[in-house]
Amino acid sequence: MLRLDILGILLSLFFLGPRNWRWSLAAAGVALAATLLFLVVWRADLTAYTMGGLFTQVELGGSRFSALLAGLPGPFACYAVAKFMAGRPMGQAGWLRQILPWNELENPAAGTFAKYALLSAVFCLIKTLS
Repeated sequence: MLRLDILGILLSLFFLGPRNWRWSLAAAGVALAATLLFLVVWRADLTAYTMGGLFTQVELGGSRFSALLAGLPGPFACYAVAKFMAGRPMGQAGWLRQILPWNELENPAAGTFAKYALLSAVFCLIKTLS
């Protein structure tokens, strides 16, 4: 079953920074495409897939480890896009000075993709391991 979580997408736009909402939606689209492509190629026993931006959840009929593997292609694809856009996605200032939603990003596109990758991977780990 495929579901779309509008509240999760709106919260993602807030956590990634309201100024960069276009890049946040682009990162969510890249993550969605990467995860769906992975699920088609891997032919997993999919129980439910909820697309909610940072709060995307993949539920499989198998073990928790396979659910973790199915949830991480989106963040990996977003980080790959960020590395492709800029060698250092967060620039010279680093991660800690740009991770908060209200901070100004040196490179808004690559920074938003990198923040999406980090936050969605952390959520996936927390959701799968809890």
